[in-house]
Amino acid sequence: METIAQYIRLSYLPDFVRVFFKGMPTVFRYRHQLVFTWLVLIQMILNGQRTLKGIAKVAPSHIAEWHFRRLLCAGYWSVHIVFWWFAEAAINAFPQPEDKVIYVVADGSKKDKRGKKNPVVQKGRTSRHEAYFFGIKFVVLMVHWDVYRIPVDFCIVLPKGHPNYETENQLFRKMLRRFQPPAWAKIVVVIADAAFASKDNMKLIKELDRLDQNRRWGFVFAIARTWNMENGKSLSNLVKHIPHQNFQRTWIPRLANETRRKTYWVYRKRTRLRHIGDVTIVLSKKGRNVCPKKTKILVTNLVDLTARQMLFIYQRRWPIEILFKELKSGLGLGEHQVTKDVDRIQKSIGIAIIAYLVLIRARRKDIHSGQPWSIFQLKNNFANDLICNQFKHNLERKLNRLMKVA
Repeated sequence: METIAQYIRLSYLPDFVRVFFKGMPTVFRYRHQLVFTWLVLIQMILNGQRTLKGIAKVAPSHIAEWHFRRLLCAGYWSVHIVFWWFAEAAINAFPQPEDKVIYVVADGSKKDKRGKKNPVVQKGRTSRHEAYFFGIKFVVLMVHWDVYRIPVDFCIVLPKGHPNYETENQLFRKMLRRFQPPAWAKIVVVIADAAFASKDNMKLIKELDRLDQNRRWGFVFAIARTWNMENGKSLSNLVKHIPHQNFQRTWIPRLANETRRKTYWVYRKRTRLRHIGDVTIVLSKKGRNVCPKKTKILVTNLVDLTARQMLFIYQRRWPIEILFKELKSGLGLGEHQVTKDVDRIQKSIGIAIIAYLVLIRARRKDIHSGQPWSIFQLKNNFANDLICNQFKHNLERKLNRLMKVA
């Protein structure tokens, strides 16, 4: 979808845009705060070439491409400090859920690249069932309730040969430790696929549950069948030997559309996993007679959850896949063509996610509880408002000049 914004040059920063940057951390020097504001704003509305050169074509005439590059090259400011402020503001902008439950979803993604001089590009694949890729890997932590999806942290996965290399699970634990749930949250449920279902990750969440006096922490993970129970038997053995008739039929509503539902066959069991302790596991498949290889295993430390509740909670992992699509296709994540330095690339990715956070705040009136929404529609509506305001401002200036001459 094209917008008129990519065919004009902006010249005016309206008050309804400035308000979303008011109160942000004072980490910038010189004119960098103004340049940062324009970079985020244009990132929010542009659909065409979203390199720094393409963004500069839409920026005011007094801001050139080198201004944006100098901002990203400046080593004195941290994008994460700014990012966390915008994330907190976005969380506070939306109504609280009645059940006071907040879901924290973690997942990794990639951005394909071709240049080999980029210090963070690497060859790899997201699973053994997919083709190899060459590009940037990153991990995102997102909070979710109702229909709201808000990224709260991110980290770049460096290549294995890099001196500061950390695995995706190490980065996940780092982000989870520094995540501060909103004050209204009484239950925090961490959701992730089997890639993040490690012993250390589960132990960290149980530790957070023990240390946090204000809320309960739990997890619902997909888990590999190579895990062993305390009786020495593996989950793989359990999956193979449970009779088909022991599975019960259940259904869960689809997110943001409860009139349509998914049907599953499930088996629930309370057990003890080695190194973890008391858990509830659920074996899930889409048909009673489906082969064991197509059975998914879910695990939780919230042992009183029913099988249907666990399936519905795990389904809330899907919005992060939508978030990745919106960041890459809608906000131009990773398109600045910034290389040579890890910090610059991290700032480039962070600014794209900040643009997402500002956009959902600016168009929060278009996001309704229980109704699906798209960042692409929000972006189009915001761009139309901005361009109309731009034309109005330019017209008023011309009329004022004519009146002075007259």
